[in-house]
Amino acid sequence: MQCPKCKIDHAHRSHRSGLVERLGSLIGYYPYRCRECGHRFLQFRYASPPEGPGKHLEAEREIKSTRLRIRWQRKKRIVLLYGFSALLFLGFLYYITRPGTFSGN
Repeated sequence: MQCPKCKIDHAHRSHRSGLVERLGSLIGYYPYRCRECGHRFLQFRYASPPEGPGKHLEAEREIKSTRLRIRWQRKKRIVLLYGFSALLFLGFLYYITRPGTFSGN
């Protein structure tokens, strides 16, 4: 995607922020951000790119792999947190159910 401000071909899809971008996405206009100048702009999603479909495959692949890596790291963190919590809970249950733990003798 070409940036309308600097005319360099380094713009990518960006997250929606603000009411205008959220309302624009309802009718097919999505936010993009230029990697060079940082300019944000709205572009119709189904507009055909003037340079052809094969030019941005590398950048799209990189963005997709980064998102997948972040999702995997988040899942790992959650699984480790729940696993550690379950082990801690089982250890606590073992401690309070041992015979003679709370006896007065």
